[in-house]
Amino acid sequence: MPQFSTMRNLALVLFIGLALFPSYDIHAQQATSIAAINRSLDPRFLNWLNSLFYIPPEGEIRVRKEYRMLTDTERNNFHNSIRALKQDTSVPPNKFDALASLHHLNTASSAHGGPNFLGWHRAYLVLCENAMREKVANVTIPYWDNTIDEALPNPRQSILFSPLFMGTANGQVTQGPFSFWSSPFGPLGRDVGNDRRLMNPNDISAIMSQSIIADITNPNAPDATNIEELHNDVHVFIGQQMSRIESASYDPLFYMHHAFMDYIWEEFRTNQRMRGIDPSRDYPRIVGDRAHQPLASMGLGRLLVIDGINDIFTRRIYRYERRPTCIPNSNTCGSQYLRCDWQRQRCVPLIMNPNGPQAIGPQAMAQTGPVVQRLPWWASPGNNANPNFVFG
Repeated sequence: MPQFSTMRNLALVLFIGLALFPSYDIHAQQATSIAAINRSLDPRFLNWLNSLFYIPPEGEIRVRKEYRMLTDTERNNFHNSIRALKQDTSVPPNKFDALASLHHLNTASSAHGGPNFLGWHRAYLVLCENAMREKVANVTIPYWDNTIDEALPNPRQSILFSPLFMGTANGQVTQGPFSFWSSPFGPLGRDVGNDRRLMNPNDISAIMSQSIIADITNPNAPDATNIEELHNDVHVFIGQQMSRIESASYDPLFYMHHAFMDYIWEEFRTNQRMRGIDPSRDYPRIVGDRAHQPLASMGLGRLLVIDGINDIFTRRIYRYERRPTCIPNSNTCGSQYLRCDWQRQRCVPLIMNPNGPQAIGPQAMAQTGPVVQRLPWWASPGNNANPNFVFG
């Protein structure tokens, strides 16, 4: 098993006095690229982002739940934290879009196409969660277990796409907490179910049957156990912004989708410990792109790629509540929005009334006016990513 004999103590470097995009001299080309990006960033964004690198006090572990398992208050707090970031223009064009830009500014070199896919997104989610907590104290990013919606014959009908949750499934998002949002890639929209597929329980079982991270990540893993490739299918299944790497992070669903990938990885790491494998020392020797080398810069502060597999994330910052399961002697899964299909022993979501999504209940989210912004500071003619750059 590939191991590294020594590890930087992440507790000493993670989220402490870090500057965004440092000029690590790992490779001349990479350092030049990072420096170019750094020059294009607004100082207000840099100052704010640096403030998001921190570790909570000892013992203050956040608990991330499945989206449908949140209480109504918790769910509304999550929505409100994102909307507050979108409305905060103290960092141009707004704090939500500024954070979202990190995903496509770093994608080509570090966030995708190799084993750092998991560690990069793990660190990124913590930064975004810290930003949300500036707006609503104690909020956490829930995870979206898309296997629950896969159980439906038509996932478009899932309550996930009702005004109470993520809003419109097909076309421009005109219902729900993020209705009429704009993005640098046009109005927020989705085309759920037009291409690819959601994950199913067999996909997760296949991942859990493997032993080391090289077995579940690019460039070594076969498609059946490759968590990045399986995640790609879900992105494309949702469609529009979510279907392209450079635009996906502008849909709030992105963060819950990646929280579920992180959940699966953490369950995989738990299984590794049971097998006598230390996940904090399990990083492949063959990584493909050099940006995934263990001592390369992650592109997030002074974090290196190898820091992404450190245990400190789930030891000091957050943990996951278990996925919903059928409760014996009932037809529920612990949520009023989920029911148990005992024939298949699977939790499935409630579906929207065919007469219209408003029919699901009187608590339906009140509509908000459109959120409009000017052209973002990182976008200029000729600088936009390839609009055909889709996942997978």
